[in-house]
Amino acid sequence: MHSLKACGILLLLMGLAGGCGGQPATYLVHGTVLFPDGKPLARGTVEFEALGQTKPITASGEIGSDGTFRLGTFAANDGAIAGEHRVAVISDYEIGTGVERPGELPPVQLHPKFRSFKTSGLKFTVKPRMNNILVEVDYAPAADDKK
Repeated sequence: MHSLKACGILLLLMGLAGGCGGQPATYLVHGTVLFPDGKPLARGTVEFEALGQTKPITASGEIGSDGTFRLGTFAANDGAIAGEHRVAVISDYEIGTGVERPGELPPVQLHPKFRSFKTSGLKFTVKPRMNNILVEVDYAPAADDKK
């Protein structure tokens, strides 16, 4: 009986030492998405993807009308894991809202390069504390610039 109790305690301690596959710690991340002229991007999503992980770990947050966002990884607004992240910013209109009708869709505001982690050029380091991040983006090229 004494040996069985010792075995149980040993297994419990081994489980605690191994971490039992728990989630990594997250740290609060909030910020603002601004254009070069200081105007905020007033809608969309900011996505952070942690670099150097065996499986992708992403955090995302909705951009408010004032350009601000808060990231969440495992729950809304719980932050992002510490370390370097590449960043994408998506600001497209939702299909089915009525704005997609021909002639009613406003011009795209955000440069399309920001839609992808690979092309955005945005990288930020999340530190083990509260993080306030300024995400600077560019306007989409004018229709005349695309020629």
